[in-house]
Amino acid sequence: MNLSNWRYLSPSHYVDALFSRLAPRLRVHLAHAPLIWGDASRLSKGKNVHLVDAIINLRSGHVTIGDNSFLGHGVMLLTGKHDIAERGAARHASVPKEGRDITIGQGVWIASGAIIVGPCEIGDNAVIGAGVVVTGHIEANTICTGMPPRQLKALEYSSDAKDA
Repeated sequence: MNLSNWRYLSPSHYVDALFSRLAPRLRVHLAHAPLIWGDASRLSKGKNVHLVDAIINLRSGHVTIGDNSFLGHGVMLLTGKHDIAERGAARHASVPKEGRDITIGQGVWIASGAIIVGPCEIGDNAVIGAGVVVTGHIEANTICTGMPPRQLKALEYSSDAKDA
């Protein structure tokens, strides 16, 4: 047996080799995974809901997302807030535990970069435009765009249209 052709590989070499193979896959996975901040049991989502890389803050309320709703990249669903009457560390610590729920109906599309601040309710089949900041109630079957957001028009559906 000739050992002159053998090569010693340190354990770190194996770790580096493994990481170099996994890193691209891990990067893609993390780039398309939502970030949940707070108690994940406060998030309720229906069937066929797509969150991609949303940031969901559950510190001050529940988030409910109806069936067949989907979010674009970089959407934020924020239930948390801080008391502006406080200062410094007291402001940082003054986060309510309840009362800032976000309810998103069925078939809602929230486009990339939109920020939804609770308390808020978005009706079924509404469309929230890219980059819009929503701080209140959005009617069902409407398109909401602009800064500040405004409801452009009601969406009309034929009676024979079917939900997928």
